[in-house]
Amino acid sequence: MKLRGWLAAALLIAGGVVFANRGCLNQKAPDERLAGHFDALCDIARANVDSPQPGVRQLGRYLGAHGGDMLGDFGDTLGTIERISDDHDHDARAELARDRIRTPVLACAHEWNDFADAIAADPDASAALETGAARLSRTLSIIFEDATPGTLDLRRLPARLSHMFDTSPR
Repeated sequence: MKLRGWLAAALLIAGGVVFANRGCLNQKAPDERLAGHFDALCDIARANVDSPQPGVRQLGRYLGAHGGDMLGDFGDTLGTIERISDDHDHDARAELARDRIRTPVLACAHEWNDFADAIAADPDASAALETGAARLSRTLSIIFEDATPGTLDLRRLPARLSHMFDTSPR
């Protein structure tokens, strides 16, 4: 083999290694990524039991920065599971996802309770949390036009979504 052939082979191998390390071979499953976000949220709760007001702000910043990723990972988890045609394999994958997602949540239950108690005991932290929750509620109410939790009618969903994104003046 000539020098040019050796160089081409070396570049192909190097490219394959980079692709494998940064590409599809090294990616976590979406439920694992979601579990990682729950771990990070737990870290915030754990670190801010003694400082609830900065903790609420940090929690809000994290959710603002990663909320879309979390929703995407949840949706990707559902898509991953629903593409499995065999019912047994489908259910097994759903159980794996449940366990992956539930594990960090259950492991952090005590820290979340402590953080929630600290927020409840701090008027400024409580007010900050209530303000954030009210804004989110208002956002959802605007987007879904006063939809209340538990009232989503699937028969009306296409019309509601169409109406939501109608660009004509109201």
